[in-house]
Amino acid sequence: MQLVPDRKKESMDLKTGAINFSLNKLIPGVDNIRYDVHLSPILKKSCSEVITHLVVRHSEIKEISDFDNHPKVWINVKEDFKQNLIDVMVGAINHAKQTREIQRDFLAQTAVVKMFLEQIRSGFDKLVEHYKNIIRQNEVSRSGSFQFIVRLKEELSDILQHKKEIIRRVALDLFQYLNDIQENDLKKIREANFGRESILPNHFFSNPLIHIENATDDFFMVDEYILLGNRTEDPINYSSFVSVISHFIEDVVPEDHRDDNLLIHPENIDLLFNYFESADQLKNFGKINSDPSVQKKIVKDRRKRLHQLLQVLKREGLVTSILASFKIQPLVSGYCPPLYPHEILKFTVSPKKRKDIASKMKKLKSSSGKSLTPKPLKKVVSDIKRVRKDEKGKYTVRFLKRFVRYHRDLQNYKLLRDAMEWVNLTSDDKIMSLSRVNHTLHEFLLPKEQIFEEKPVVNHVVIKADVRGSTKITQQIKERGLNPASYFSLNYFNPITAILPDYGAVKVFIEGDAIILSISEKEDTPSDWYSVARACGLAIRMLMITKRYNAKSKKHRLPVMEQGIGICYRNTPPTYLFDEDNRIMISPAINLADRLSSCSKSIRKIMEKKPPPFNLYVFQTASDRVTGSTADDAFSRYNINGVELSFKGFEKLKDEIDLKRLELTIPELSNDTIIVHTGIFPTLSSKYQRLVIREAAIPLVSPDDLSVVRMTAEKYYEVCTNTIVYDHVKQKI
Repeated sequence: MQLVPDRKKESMDLKTGAINFSLNKLIPGVDNIRYDVHLSPILKKSCSEVITHLVVRHSEIKEISDFDNHPKVWINVKEDFKQNLIDVMVGAINHAKQTREIQRDFLAQTAVVKMFLEQIRSGFDKLVEHYKNIIRQNEVSRSGSFQFIVRLKEELSDILQHKKEIIRRVALDLFQYLNDIQENDLKKIREANFGRESILPNHFFSNPLIHIENATDDFFMVDEYILLGNRTEDPINYSSFVSVISHFIEDVVPEDHRDDNLLIHPENIDLLFNYFESADQLKNFGKINSDPSVQKKIVKDRRKRLHQLLQVLKREGLVTSILASFKIQPLVSGYCPPLYPHEILKFTVSPKKRKDIASKMKKLKSSSGKSLTPKPLKKVVSDIKRVRKDEKGKYTVRFLKRFVRYHRDLQNYKLLRDAMEWVNLTSDDKIMSLSRVNHTLHEFLLPKEQIFEEKPVVNHVVIKADVRGSTKITQQIKERGLNPASYFSLNYFNPITAILPDYGAVKVFIEGDAIILSISEKEDTPSDWYSVARACGLAIRMLMITKRYNAKSKKHRLPVMEQGIGICYRNTPPTYLFDEDNRIMISPAINLADRLSSCSKSIRKIMEKKPPPFNLYVFQTASDRVTGSTADDAFSRYNINGVELSFKGFEKLKDEIDLKRLELTIPELSNDTIIVHTGIFPTLSSKYQRLVIREAAIPLVSPDDLSVVRMTAEKYYEVCTNTIVYDHVKQKI
């Protein structure tokens, strides 16, 4: 049975690949087996408080009134917990960045999940113990009425009877908080540091199997997925079904689309078998942008695959079971307990079992006290026989999607469960001290739980902005009887000063036509190790400020400003001199940044005959021999409102954030392929800014007309501000 689609007409676009989650690069703790983790005591306490509120809420307590579940109290408890969780997880991400090991972030997430599950069960047990204590106190002191004690016991009995459901609901709420935080507060910082591939998908932690004690519970399976079994006699045995569907997919999927993980992506079921969806799209073709012949081919191929699968499932005796698994769902609550859902399913699909199960019904009553009758189940048997072929296909697609979701969740559950077994959540002082001394203790704490000391500066970045023609601007303003000092202050220096705190930058030097800024990194503070990224982001903001005020100046017939910016990184701390109380920074980065911000007058004159698409171009106009002796001086620049990043700065940027290399074709800018690198970084105000760095080779040119003699091996890097490039980058990513 081989069905190979025409890939000229249909691209299957099947999702492949598994979650990249492992802790195998980390060093075990004091027992040489598990990873020692010290999780924030404040986070654990706030988690316990949230769980107490959730347990009380989902237990629907009526008789005990000493739990403060006032809405305002609940909101404060919940918000404190969420903020503590965010702070601990951000610290873990920064620690992972510091050590350049993403598995430390995975370990923190695993430890939090393990703590959640332990606290949920502990929270339920505390509620039960609280009930028992109150009952004992009332019985001993005889302070409560007999009726009150009876009601307490009935309520406790009801709570114990619904233990699974209460724990499940509490877990559902708690893990929803975690998922919201992962998506809204942590996703961007993870993406900035490690790339999108490092982000565990939402379904990894919203996995319903994590929330229950028994991952094969029949009632849970009916509620959440579909009724599957692990016993040989079960109508749909999970392992057997995996084998059947895996072999079938292996037969019908072309070799270049095959992957061992096709069955952990529910969307693949639609792509392979759901021709009903494609047929509906074809009917509404006027509303979609697609080739009708492609749509028809998709419908035909999916229909053929599904009908072939139905033949296989029929041979295996599974079609009736698939139909019955849906048909019995509305009936389960009426029969179970005392029966089990699998007994209901067996009644509808196995004539041999029907008599025994019917006999059992006569002897039992339902949970509502009513007698059980097989009549509704016999109707299901009759209904199944009348199901048409197309309906069987629809039920099968529904079943497959639920099955694959369960299969995916089960694999992820095993992965996370195994990881949690390797985590030793400890608060024992002796174990923590021993593990800490041996550098094997992983501590995920709140900032206020950590001991801070002033860290030494380890490196720095210099940003040099050179204002073009400041002397001429000053003269023009004076000729109009205006104040040049206020012009530069209001239009340039003051607005720039206002944004420096967002980027952690400080002023080094300011004069009429130049401003020099610096951003430093300190030892063991990975949350601030974005010095180059922030310098680039700051430079872009500085250009935006100039552009905004230039528009205003043109309106009022004032001179406009041009500038060139250079960014240079040094992997060493700067040195300082003191002029009385004034500290003066000394660094070779200042000189190089000055050269990067410069603009050759002769080159500008040639370039402006035909305005170029970019703001920065670098040329080599000297011979190779001269270049070897004075590398930086041999380069000449066109830099009008451009930003040049030094090579070492670019290399540092690649360590700071996840940079994606893209090749762009933008005919309106250039006939050549444009190479850019893009990524995002966090500012100190917790906003995220995208960078696009244009990489280009430095040509050896004739100084007379800039005609290219040849391309050199040297490259330059422009912090790009061209909006057309940004639009193309957004489309690419």
